[in-house]
Amino acid sequence: MSIAVSVMVAVRVWTWIGPPRAHPVTGPAAAVLLVVLSGLPAASVGLTLTGWVYALSGVALIAAGYGAGLLLPYARRALAEPSFPAPWRTALVEIPLATVVFEEVAFRGVLWALISAAHGPAWATAGTAVLFGLWHISPDPGVRRQVGAVAFTTLAGLVLGLLRDLSGGLLAPFALHWAANGLGVLASTVVRRRASGPATGDSSGS
Repeated sequence: MSIAVSVMVAVRVWTWIGPPRAHPVTGPAAAVLLVVLSGLPAASVGLTLTGWVYALSGVALIAAGYGAGLLLPYARRALAEPSFPAPWRTALVEIPLATVVFEEVAFRGVLWALISAAHGPAWATAGTAVLFGLWHISPDPGVRRQVGAVAFTTLAGLVLGLLRDLSGGLLAPFALHWAANGLGVLASTVVRRRASGPATGDSSGS
């Protein structure tokens, strides 16, 4: 457990200080290192192809939620706030490789397996959810924003942990995690482009 936590702390610091362009490479590499150092079998970590129904259902649910959000003025305003210069790269490369792979392998994979083996799946789900929330503390000094981020990601970690338990692997939590972030980027881009009028031929995000 201590080795896994040490690797995770090192990775978190790297995400703060390392060049963002390197993260899609270092994220998966760190995930592989974490699995190797844990000494756990791939199946125990959740590296299986089980859970397709949960994965597809989760992505469909998130997509439907964003689709509904595009129809609501308040939701459109919220979605329009972030700006992504290269949304397709962000959604299809940076988010899955730089963020989702390592976080799912670390929290719902290695840590979940270690805690579950010692205390059972309920403790594993709750424990990794709390740690996932704390993971999202950032150097941003805004206290209110920090508390909100920790609370939201703890809840998200609980849902992802339950999916890990129900599906028996990482495929479903990975898919839901990516959908929540990646489809959010694409939905935000749709809102901003609609607000700015007809396309001007700029293809920087494709």
